[in-house]
Amino acid sequence: MIEILGITKTWFGGANKVYPEQIQVSSSGKESRVTKLNDGAVLWHNEMPENETYYIVEGRYYTQVYARVIIRYLKNTFNKQTCVC
Repeated sequence: MIEILGITKTWFGGANKVYPEQIQVSSSGKESRVTKLNDGAVLWHNEMPENETYYIVEGRYYTQVYARVIIRYLKNTFNKQTCVC
């Protein structure tokens, strides 16, 4: 059994950092002003990411991560016959 604790792509008011306006740079190099980093979890990069969309905020590089469901196992009752994976 599991308990669903949350999802990373939506905050429901639980964000602990709000980013100012960002510059979104697409994988083709096109730049746009957006506020998308406030939609969910992000990763900070030491260097400019290559071949993917990234965001620039105050000279730092960020990428968004895919939505993930955060769960906690309640019991060790894993059964391959009933598991829908």
